[in-house]
Amino acid sequence: MSVMEDTRDRILASASAQIQRHGHIKTTVADVAKHCGMSPANIYRFFPTKAALIEAVSEIWLSMAEDNARAIARQPGSAAARVREYVLGVHEFNRDRYTRDGEVHETCVAATSERWPIVFRHEKMLTDIFASILRDGVDTGEFEIDDIDQTAAIMISAMLKFHNPIMVAQYHTDSLTEQAVALSDFMLKAIRKR
Repeated sequence: MSVMEDTRDRILASASAQIQRHGHIKTTVADVAKHCGMSPANIYRFFPTKAALIEAVSEIWLSMAEDNARAIARQPGSAAARVREYVLGVHEFNRDRYTRDGEVHETCVAATSERWPIVFRHEKMLTDIFASILRDGVDTGEFEIDDIDQTAAIMISAMLKFHNPIMVAQYHTDSLTEQAVALSDFMLKAIRKR
């Protein structure tokens, strides 16, 4: 790793810690710089604005959710089992993430409600990962789907209540997991090969 990459990673780790402690609104570039033992000017060499720094940290947090979804998609076993695990696993990851850490939740809510560019990339990534499971199911003869990408996009939209940070927190109840199971059953009925 180069010195530049190491410095950038240190800045991002510091910013993440500061945001988790104080929230993205109260965190300042000066706070991050002080925590890193460098000047604010050095932070601006890597991130031209505070918003760019917050977005970079948020992107790291979103990539953790993508890594979780990707791990589910790559599990051995039937595509049907992975569809069910995807719905439940993504929900559980986001439920735990957003209800455990209020400042992460607040930042992700801002990113979602303000439609930061990273949110569009994240939504596309989740759809692509889910489409890979559906494609496996079509290839093995488990599923019958005419348009895999469109079906994946529709199904991801149906899962919004289980992975959107605003909705996960708003609908955080014991029955949400039961609803996720019911949704996965419904989706599987729609795509199973007859």
